Amino acid sequence: MDSRILSLMVLVLAVSGCTDSGGGSEPAQQLSGKGLEVTDFRVSDKTLSPGQTVNVFLQLKNYHRNEIDIGDVSLYNLGLLESSTDSGGPCTPNEISTAKKGVAPIMECEWRVTAPDEDAVGGFDQRPTSVAVKIPYDSVIENYRPFKVKFQPLSEINRTSKKSMSFSNGELDVNMRTETPIPLGQDKTVDFSVSKAGSGRINGNYLFKYSPSTVFSDKCPQQDEPILRDSLDISCSINVEGSSEVTRNLFLTVDYKYVKSATSSITIVNNS
Repeated sequence: MDSRILSLMVLVLAVSGCTDSGGGSEPAQQLSGKGLEVTDFRVSDKTLSPGQTVNVFLQLKNYHRNEIDIGDVSLYNLGLLESSTDSGGPCTPNEISTAKKGVAPIMECEWRVTAPDEDAVGGFDQRPTSVAVKIPYDSVIENYRPFKVKFQPLSEINRTSKKSMSFSNGELDVNMRTETPIPLGQDKTVDFSVSKAGSGRINGNYLFKYSPSTVFSDKCPQQDEPILRDSLDISCSINVEGSSEVTRNLFLTVDYKYVKSATSSITIVNNS
C-alpha cells in the first residue's frame, strides 16, 4: 500500500478517537468546551459618577451534553452599589438547552447597577469597587463510550492486565480502572478517581450511579463529599455469573452541584 495512503488512514483514526489500546489505558474522552462557560462579563461603563446607572452584561455558553439546571444567577459583593432587573428576571432564555452537533447554546443576562449618591461616597475623590456574579447549577458527567470489561472462566485465564479509561467535561475529570479479564463468579474491584478540573467549586456531595446494576454490587458508594479536597477515590465491586466468556459495558454517572463566578471592577468618581 502507498505509504502516503497508510499515513492518512492512521491520521484519520487518531483524530476520530477510534484507536483502542486493548487492555491498557484508553484515550481520555474530552468533551469540547468548559462545561457551562462564562464567555463575557462586563460593565457598560467602568467609571461611575454618584447616582449614575450602568448596565452589567453576562453571557454563558453551554457545552454540556447532559441537561443542567441553572439556579438563581445573581450579582453579589456590590458594596454601596444597588442592582435591579426587569420583572421577568435577568436572564434570557430562563433555561439553557444542551449542546448538540457542535453548537453550544447561549444564555444572556443583564442588570442595572446604580452608584450611591454623593453623601454615601463621602469625601473621596474616587472609590474603587467591584461587581461579581454567581452562577449555581446542577450538573452531571458520565462516560459516553462504554468501559468494556471481559469476564472469563478462571481455567481460561492465563494472565491479566490493567485497564483504564478517563473522561472529562471541563468541570470534572474521571478515571476508571480495573484488571481484565475477570474470573466469572468472582468479586473484583473497579476503582474510580473523581477530581475537579474547572475554575468553579463543588457545592455539596458527589452522587454516584453505576450501570448495569446486574454487574455492580448494591453496596457501591452512593455519595461522597470532597471536603477540603479537589479529588476523591472510591471503589466498587463487580461480578458476573456464568460459564462462558462475556464482555460487559460499564458506565458511571456523577451528579453534582457546581458554582461559577466572575468579577468586574468599577470606580466611583466624585467630580464635585
